Amino acid sequence: MTRDSYRRSFIKGVGAATIVGLAGCSGDSSDGSSGDESSGDGSSSTDTGTSTGGTTGGTTIIQFWPAWGSYYEETFNEMINRFESNHDITVEMSAQGSYGEAQKAVFSAAKAGNAPDIAHLGKNSTVIARDTGYFKPIGDVMPDLDTSQYIGPAIGWSQLEGKLWSLPFNNSQILLYYNKNHFREAGLDPESPPQTFQQVKEYSQQIVDQGVAEKGISWPNIAWWTMSWLSEQQQLFCNKENGVEGAPTKTFLASDAAETMFDWWINDMADLYHYPGKNDWGASETAFREGTASMHMNSSGGLAYLLGGFRDQGIDVGVGRLPTPNMEHGGHSTGGAAVWVTDKDRSNAKRDAIRKFLRSMTGPEQQALYFKNTGYFPSHKESITQLEDEGFFADNPLYDTAFNQLQQWEAAPATQGIFMGTLPRTTDLIIDQTDRMWQGKDVSQALADMKSEADELLGSYERVSY
Repeated sequence: MTRDSYRRSFIKGVGAATIVGLAGCSGDSSDGSSGDESSGDGSSSTDTGTSTGGTTGGTTIIQFWPAWGSYYEETFNEMINRFESNHDITVEMSAQGSYGEAQKAVFSAAKAGNAPDIAHLGKNSTVIARDTGYFKPIGDVMPDLDTSQYIGPAIGWSQLEGKLWSLPFNNSQILLYYNKNHFREAGLDPESPPQTFQQVKEYSQQIVDQGVAEKGISWPNIAWWTMSWLSEQQQLFCNKENGVEGAPTKTFLASDAAETMFDWWINDMADLYHYPGKNDWGASETAFREGTASMHMNSSGGLAYLLGGFRDQGIDVGVGRLPTPNMEHGGHSTGGAAVWVTDKDRSNAKRDAIRKFLRSMTGPEQQALYFKNTGYFPSHKESITQLEDEGFFADNPLYDTAFNQLQQWEAAPATQGIFMGTLPRTTDLIIDQTDRMWQGKDVSQALADMKSEADELLGSYERVSY
């Protein structure tokens, strides 16, 4: 099977076990028609620029708050301009600074009665967003939506208890970025990045021993690595099948899989690893860019700007998959975000505008554009076919390498999301305990404390808590 034919097979069949057909979900009759108008969405390009939401004639105005501004804002503007050029609809965009800031801003606005129409929230917020009561299920807003058009790694996070609560927008996995020049200097094959924990240690040791760099590798202390390395070992994060079968009551943060991961990270890597501190993506990127470390792990969602920045520094950069404990690689739970519709009174015209906007932003053309400009994997299956047909993967082999990792994703309870209302706070305590390990705390004791604290949070969580 060729790579292209394998990719086509992937987009047709991946995630079939997890996709729930929601076309039959009953919608609120007050929402009007299903709004299944897709002609022209994302079909033309205009100059970029922030949409200010001026009102002319019968223009319908909707508000969209994306979680990210800065580097990503230009692409959001381009996508919105494409949409507005085909509809008599104005989109007022207010970009936030991060997933955490977006959650806080949207929840605060909803509580005050002035929520935006559409919010862009990180996947870790899935359960807590549902539980606030601030949002209307997408399955009710768009009852005729065909969910099979979205790839399995993307749609899993959006479905809870038989309802489609959000639409997948941007999706990411962890990648290994490495300095090919450093590999050559150390006597390593620049076309063969490490794929296992043991190989990362061996490569790092050779890099340091040869005096090529002070450290072999760096990545930030972010809970996403813990979540990903557990799922790569097919270890559930919490019981009730990671919350799919009901509210979880305990975590598995002190499991053998967690011990394997942290023992390697803290004890085996030790001085070979550059520790940038808590939540510090920038310090880790800088260590790689300045040559302190020869390898760096980061999100596929930063593929475009990372590759551009590293190349500007003269680095011959390569991309590999997330290293795992062994050669087995079933894919990890994807990161990224989804779009949610807030629950408030609206006119039929506004409801229809929201549906059109969601179909456009999560449709093939717009998703392909976002992937090319950022590196975030598209949610829509047809985006992949379009990118392939236009030769994008052939012209951008590092994007192809990144996407090959996503193709290896397999539907399993451990890979389809973590559904805990306490997940945002649990990720904070994982980061804190990991930091304490780097300050000298025993791994086993830190994991025991991590689990105890996480389980205590679960025990005190109330379904409507914000």
